[in-house]
Amino acid sequence: MTELVDDILFLSELEQGREVVALGETEAAPVLRAAIDERLERAENAGVTLKLRIDDETLLLPLRRRMLRTIVDNLLENAVRYAGEGATCTLSLGSEDGATVLAASDNGAGVPEGDAPRLFERFFRSDRARTTRGSGLGLAIVKHVVETAGGHVEARGAKGRGLDVRCVWGP
Repeated sequence: MTELVDDILFLSELEQGREVVALGETEAAPVLRAAIDERLERAENAGVTLKLRIDDETLLLPLRRRMLRTIVDNLLENAVRYAGEGATCTLSLGSEDGATVLAASDNGAGVPEGDAPRLFERFFRSDRARTTRGSGLGLAIVKHVVETAGGHVEARGAKGRGLDVRCVWGP
């Protein structure tokens, strides 16, 4: 219950502009490493393997460190909770066609194809998610933070073929 209330209050603050999201730039690699390190035990307990792939150590993202950490924590938590035992989640950072891309991709349970675009709606929970804990707000928060910082998000996946959530800044 506390998690749900905290998520609702945080999203409300973001929507009302009380949190400054895009205040400067953050070197992303150290933030990603710290987030992975802090989730390793929890992921192991859930039977999920976490991997990190950084193509460019010098990439900066146009948002505060705390906001980047919020994005990464929500992406990792989503994978640990819903990918399923035996899945691998890779958190990656790189450049594609002039854009900077932060992605969390897993080869786990996935979601029905029609559900992928709806994952960023508040309180939307796909089939598997309905049977587990969670507020249904994590990916909505990711979307709001990324868009406020000038980026966009997309999700691709299919039942039994994993989920790929991409946060993109640039062209």
